[in-house]
Amino acid sequence: MAEQEKLTTSPFGRFLKMGALAGRVGFSLVGEKTLGLFLGEESRELRMARAWVKNAEKIAETLGNLKGGAMKIGQMLSVQEAILPKELAFVLKSLQQNAPTVSTAVMMQTLDADIPHWRTLIKEIDEKPLAAASIGQVHRATMHDGRQVAIKIQYPKIDQAIFSDLKNLRRLFELILESMLATNLDHLFAEIEARLIEEVDYRREIRRIHEFREFYANDDRFCIPKPVEEMSSQRVLTTELLVGITIESARHRTAAEKNIWGRLLFRALAAQLLVFRKLQSDPNPANYAFLENGKIALYDFGSIKELPDWLHAGYMKTISLCRQDRFSEITAVAASMKVMMKSGEEVPFKHVQLFHDALAPVFLERPYRFNTERDPIKKIINYNKANFNELKDITFPGDILFIDRAIAGLIGNLTALGAEANWKDELFEAIGLSE
Repeated sequence: MAEQEKLTTSPFGRFLKMGALAGRVGFSLVGEKTLGLFLGEESRELRMARAWVKNAEKIAETLGNLKGGAMKIGQMLSVQEAILPKELAFVLKSLQQNAPTVSTAVMMQTLDADIPHWRTLIKEIDEKPLAAASIGQVHRATMHDGRQVAIKIQYPKIDQAIFSDLKNLRRLFELILESMLATNLDHLFAEIEARLIEEVDYRREIRRIHEFREFYANDDRFCIPKPVEEMSSQRVLTTELLVGITIESARHRTAAEKNIWGRLLFRALAAQLLVFRKLQSDPNPANYAFLENGKIALYDFGSIKELPDWLHAGYMKTISLCRQDRFSEITAVAASMKVMMKSGEEVPFKHVQLFHDALAPVFLERPYRFNTERDPIKKIINYNKANFNELKDITFPGDILFIDRAIAGLIGNLTALGAEANWKDELFEAIGLSE
């Protein structure tokens, strides 16, 4: 990971960097499209692929260096790799675990300001971060009492910088997505803003950690590092150190191990969504780690989506209809979840049929293995692109965006693992349903 000596935090400075990036990317893509008019199909695709590699590297470098809202949006897009040019998705994935780090001297500014006495608690702190994220980075440390801990420290003034990013980034991502993704960017940016408000408050995250530790108190397969509150503040979060295997490394483990870890990821989302009704809404693979003993570690409780009663009831009714093979009735349930046409009419069944196909593996009576050849998320996205003119009049509540992203991220993680299980049994056991 490359290291930065200084982080750009002024709104004007960040605006200039993102504006320059938008100009470079836009000019490059327009030039390639124009030249493509005079080339054969194969040459045109090859040139555009090369252009995306170059532009993806520019985008990832700029967003990674800026951190904050800029990097967060890049991370969000990297999760949705099915909707992006593969060259862009590949490079943006680097933002998930290989983001540029900020020098320890810069990070100490936050520590000194928030916990002036931290040296009386910490014996030594590693200068090289364990991980770098959008609003902070994590350092391994040893406390004077011998405990090994992970200290998540916010970048100085990042809380001031991230909100100015939203407006500045809008044009950039309209430029990137306008030709490939038909989505309501107002919803997208409203979602990001809500998340960031939560994520910059580490005190709030500590409260969430306690809630989730209590929820999983009787199931030791889910490990959540305990907070060290005397070494935490609004911008500093210290927890017990718990290091595991990344999802990239897990790809190379045995099928049996990957199946166990995949089942636990699936159960985590099902139970959080339908039992606890509080969901970790960021599916970034860096927020999970796999342990050698058939357990998983859950990190990052900064962004939690709480389900309102009407939405929870809709998901439970959907499951009930699917298990009874009555999916044709789902359009009425969708309307109760505020998913309907702008006219107020129910969504035509043909548009929800594909979602039934995506859910089908969960209700099979036999094991099913997730793999890239039959990725349901890609099928849904391709359908949406092909039928955009009909689908553009569908309205939906912002509440669903958090949840859909988490579900899509789960499917992506299960696909990355190639996990296989009887998912119907896993679902029913996770949420306490009987046959």
